[in-house]
Amino acid sequence: MSRAIKKHIFLFFVTVALMAFFLFLRGEWDPMHAWNRAFADISVLYIVAILLLGSSSKFSNSMKLLLHWRKQLGIWVAITAFAHVYIIFDGWIMWDFMRLFFVFNPMTNSYDTHPGFAIGNLIGIVALIYLFALFMTSNKKSIKMLGQESWKYLQQRVHIYYILVVLHTVYFLFFHIPLPNFARIPFLFLVVIVWAVHIFGFVKVLSERNQKN
Repeated sequence: MSRAIKKHIFLFFVTVALMAFFLFLRGEWDPMHAWNRAFADISVLYIVAILLLGSSSKFSNSMKLLLHWRKQLGIWVAITAFAHVYIIFDGWIMWDFMRLFFVFNPMTNSYDTHPGFAIGNLIGIVALIYLFALFMTSNKKSIKMLGQESWKYLQQRVHIYYILVVLHTVYFLFFHIPLPNFARIPFLFLVVIVWAVHIFGFVKVLSERNQKN
């Protein structure tokens, strides 16, 4: 059995454990919303792990040994994100894509414009398209087709996907339904951690460059 398959098996069990944990925390939620949010939470955790591995490797040699996990983690970012989207499409909007941008008003029996809701979903759609591009090019064939430099440039733009995910999550976590939610503080904590580790990584690289000069 190859190392890659072993990693995927490990991440499968990690995903199952995290899913059980998040579903337990949302035991009183409607099942459809509980499942789609759980997949979204796991996807966010995996993209955060990828970014932390990349930045922390700049100032920790031990973290460099874990960089080979980023490819498999990236695949599971996509799997869980696509599952999140599928549940929303199939269980909530019922494949009526207008419901991504307009809110149905039962009083008037029509769809009403909801700018914040529309923008939040539009950001999510752009993030999904970008993730699909990253997912489809995460293989050796794409390196040959695109060329090393072009492929590397695309794959290193994972930060753009992360920013889109943060913006999408901020809207739905803090503004769309302003009700108490256990995920708010942990989410903010993750955002701060990613930012801090990136800063430390940048300072370390800059320090090493100055020492060489």
